[in-house]
Amino acid sequence: METLRVLVADDELGMRLGVARTLRDFTVRVPDVNGDVGFQVEQAENGEQALERIAQQAPDILLLDHKMPGISGLEVLDVVRQNPGDMLVIMITAYASIETAVTATKLGAYDFLAKPVAPDVLRNTIRKAASRLILGKQARKLAEEKRQVRFQFIRVLGHELKAPLAAVEGYLHM
Repeated sequence: METLRVLVADDELGMRLGVARTLRDFTVRVPDVNGDVGFQVEQAENGEQALERIAQQAPDILLLDHKMPGISGLEVLDVVRQNPGDMLVIMITAYASIETAVTATKLGAYDFLAKPVAPDVLRNTIRKAASRLILGKQARKLAEEKRQVRFQFIRVLGHELKAPLAAVEGYLHM
């Protein structure tokens, strides 16, 4: 079973603990890959702490509160966007508005949830994000395998054509 790292960046302890409790024994089955995915939840109390954790080791999924003391969630999202990777960011806020959702999406957020978040809604959003991550990894792996097969084919083809071409070249010299 593969484990995805989830970082919850929220200034509310109850929210961080609620997410950890919701995802504790939660697993996702990705049918196209025939594998289960579990989650390891880490916590950050503010934007600065979230950026430190991301710099140390980027999580697979970042659950990011919009309004936090110090650096806001949108500012964290802007910093994260400058270092592209596989991490998916899901914004969670009690101050949900269309304007904030559009801004977050333009900055690269994968999804946007309004607080309070029901456990089923959170699980469904995490399920979609995990499936996207796993399928993306699988697609990159298949692309690499395709590149390797193409390279090996060209190498073998070049080797196999040497003998017939040498024979033709010999007849041309005669």
